[in-house]
Amino acid sequence: MSPTGTLRMLVIGIVVVLVIGSVDSAIGGEWDLFALFLIALGLGVTLLFRVESRRSAIPIRRDLAAWLRNRSAVSGEPLTTVTDRAIATFVERYGAVTDVEEARQ
Repeated sequence: MSPTGTLRMLVIGIVVVLVIGSVDSAIGGEWDLFALFLIALGLGVTLLFRVESRRSAIPIRRDLAAWLRNRSAVSGEPLTTVTDRAIATFVERYGAVTDVEEARQ
């Protein structure tokens, strides 16, 4: 998942609403609703941690994303594996940039 700022704020908003709903249902004594809010809160927090994972998000053009998805479907490999291999092949072919100043010269 590519954690854009909009997606991140949307998930945080969902988690905040679920916290408020769970507190309100606990105060009101609606225990079945409270349990439902806690389950949804657990799912929301899990999604938030997934969005904030260590893997960086790099936006790419739609046609390249479609190519990656199609390649993943054909090979049966995860999309991240196909993406990593495509970038590694590019680096192997054109060389890694070790210094930004050196690359500009």
